[in-house]
Amino acid sequence: MEYSCHKCGANVEEGTAFCTQCAAPQIRVQGAAPEILPPAFDAPSQAPSITSLQWHYAVPSAVVAGGISALLMVVPLGGLGIGMLSGGVIAVMLYQRRMTSGNLMASQGARLGAVAGVFGFFIFAIFTAIQVALFHSSGDLRSALLEAVREAGQRNSDPQAQPIIDFLRTPQGLAVVMALGLSVMFAFFIVLASAGGAITAALLRRKPNPRGG
Repeated sequence: MEYSCHKCGANVEEGTAFCTQCAAPQIRVQGAAPEILPPAFDAPSQAPSITSLQWHYAVPSAVVAGGISALLMVVPLGGLGIGMLSGGVIAVMLYQRRMTSGNLMASQGARLGAVAGVFGFFIFAIFTAIQVALFHSSGDLRSALLEAVREAGQRNSDPQAQPIIDFLRTPQGLAVVMALGLSVMFAFFIVLASAGGAITAALLRRKPNPRGG
C-alpha cells in the first residue's frame, strides 16, 4: 500500500522510513493531544440569592425590629411613619447580619418587614395600654374622641349624618372608632414595614468575593 510523501508528494510504500525522492523521514511521532478545558464561566455579578427565609433567624430579627419600631413611635417624627418604616429596615439588617452569605430578594425583605410590622403593632399596643393604665389617660382619650366627633358634626350639616354622629358619641360608638383606628394603624404598620424591608433588601445585596473566599 502506498501513500504520498508529506514533503514532496511522491508515492512511498508503507513501512518505508525515508522517501526515495527527497529522503524526508516518513515515520513521525504524533504529539500529545492538547487538553480540552471546559469553557470558563463568568463570575456572577452578585452573591446567590437566598431561596427561602430561615425563620430561626427571621423571627428574632423581626421581634427586635418590632420593639425598636414601637419605641420610635413615641418620638415626634416616629408617628409620621418613620417608626413603622424602620421596622422593616432594621429587621432586614439584623437578618443579613446573622446570615453570613446569600442575598435576600426584595419580596423576601417585604415579607420579613411585614412580620416585623405585626410585632411592632402589638408591642406598640401593649405600650399604649400600659400608658393608659399607669397615667389614667383613658378619660383624656375619650374626651379627645368626643371633641373630634362634635367638631365633625358641626362641619356636617347633612341631617342623614346626624344619627351616625349621635351614635359615635355613645360608648359603643367610641369603641367602634377606636377599633377602626387600631385597624388602620395595624395596616400602616404592615405596609410601611414591608416597604422598608423590600427597599433595604435591594440596597444590601452583597457583591461576590472575586477570590472566591
